[in-house]
Amino acid sequence: MVVKPLDHTADVGFLLEAESLEGLFQAALKGLLQVMFLSPPKGGSRRRRLSLEAEDLETLLVRFLNELIYLIQTKGFVPGKARVRVQTEAGGYRLTATLWGEPFQESFGFQGEVKSATFHGLEVSRENGAWKAQVILDV
Repeated sequence: MVVKPLDHTADVGFLLEAESLEGLFQAALKGLLQVMFLSPPKGGSRRRRLSLEAEDLETLLVRFLNELIYLIQTKGFVPGKARVRVQTEAGGYRLTATLWGEPFQESFGFQGEVKSATFHGLEVSRENGAWKAQVILDV
């Protein structure tokens, strides 16, 4: 699993690479946590389940990240680990995930609010057997 920061003039971005589609979404969680916290949790004692649908993988990735942002900034739940499953369905994709995390804590080193994941420059592709994505966050 690879997460590389991107230089972007107004926002924050990162490149993701994973062997599986599920791994790509797990890497997206890791990338988001790296942007938001200095020392995010690596797992957690609390659990939440998540189910999302979208017509394409780009929209599914944006919805996943935006749901994570909502959980962190509105519900005070910081997911440190995720088990993700992505299935193809008629008309699109379904993501189901179990998230393990902790209540928001100052010790995580909050670095600032993220408004949302964007579609700007968003790409999800499979190249040479690996899944890749580029994500830009509006901060």
